[in-house]
Amino acid sequence: MNESKPPTGSQRLASEIQLACIRVAKAESSLGSAREQSCVAKRRRKEAKQAARLARKQVKQAKADLREAKQVLLAAEERLALTKRCAKAHEATKAAVARRGKRRETAPTHGNLLDVSAATSAPGRAKKRQPKPQPLEPVAAIRPVEAEARQPIASPQDFETPATTTASSLESDVPFPETST
Repeated sequence: MNESKPPTGSQRLASEIQLACIRVAKAESSLGSAREQSCVAKRRRKEAKQAARLARKQVKQAKADLREAKQVLLAAEERLALTKRCAKAHEATKAAVARRGKRRETAPTHGNLLDVSAATSAPGRAKKRQPKPQPLEPVAAIRPVEAEARQPIASPQDFETPATTTASSLESDVPFPETST
């Protein structure tokens, strides 16, 4: 038969120490893995914050780009509308000039102020013509200028002329200094 001897006190303590060392090693490894997981989670949170910050920045930039694009579009549409208006006005002017030319060829005027033509915009309407300007009479013929009505301007005796350059001082005999180039 197998006789096993009961462990002695020192052997029991040695096995307990051995079990305790294994438990410590296991706890240390689980602590290390927990720390590593914590660091990974912290890093992921940090990356998520950075990604969120970057996303907010991109949204802000996209909004600014959209505003700018809308302004460019609005300006282009205004320029197009202005160009169309100018083209319509140009066509209307050309048509009016052509109508005037036809009207002058077809309907002679007799000096009255009303000119009825088939080329007017509404049939049966009379268009008022501008009267020709009369030549202006000279002013002297309207109001004669009397020589005695003009009085010379009196200046005070102590009046001094300013010391500025005038045309008479430029015509003086003092020559300008010549510059050599």
